[in-house]
Amino acid sequence: MLGGTIAIAIVIVVVAIIVSSSGGSGKSGIPKSSGGRAQVVSAVSSLLAGIPESGATLGNPKAPITMTYYGDLECPVCRAFTLQGGFPQLVQDQVRTGHVKVIYSPFETATRSPSTFRLQQVAALAAGMQNKFWYYAELFYHEQGQEDTGYVTESYLDGLARQVPGLNYAQWLKDRQDPSLLAQVDQAENQGLRVGIQGTPTLVFRGPTGKEAQPSAAVPSYGQLLQAIKQVS
Repeated sequence: MLGGTIAIAIVIVVVAIIVSSSGGSGKSGIPKSSGGRAQVVSAVSSLLAGIPESGATLGNPKAPITMTYYGDLECPVCRAFTLQGGFPQLVQDQVRTGHVKVIYSPFETATRSPSTFRLQQVAALAAGMQNKFWYYAELFYHEQGQEDTGYVTESYLDGLARQVPGLNYAQWLKDRQDPSLLAQVDQAENQGLRVGIQGTPTLVFRGPTGKEAQPSAAVPSYGQLLQAIKQVS
């Protein structure tokens, strides 16, 4: 047990180093200059442009393999995986080609405030009603602030929405009031608890025959994601 505790501590330290060196600026994490924001939006658009989106699903709905991504938008380990781990290459090589689809499932860990967690998840799901969930989530991770600083405010969420290419901002504001989105968040969390999810990111691959596999690393590399894909194919 002691060895396991030490290993977990090492992983946390490594992830913290990755996150602290990943380019966020200031308490909020939002790039200070308009040029910085433009670079972030360009990077997100380059990753996602042309890939089908529907709600919180990224990729061809008929893809034979599904990766369910249990995540918390304020989780720094989710940020490390999504921006520096194997996720970008998975999107380019497996999602873009129609082999894998990714479904984001809200699960509160780092936020530690149910009301704030629901607020940020509903904001992202409202973007998803315009098939822009993953744009919003990627921008959130790129501009993620430091934990326990209270950076997730209406101004922060509003600023992300205004950066999403092609998002109808007025419609986004209206959709945020849709009670079905809050119900969707609560249902996803309950489902995660039922299947034993304990942390984020938790990545569950499911193949065409129903076989499932999970990478064991906290921040899986692309190679580790490929191993899980092969196990369920």
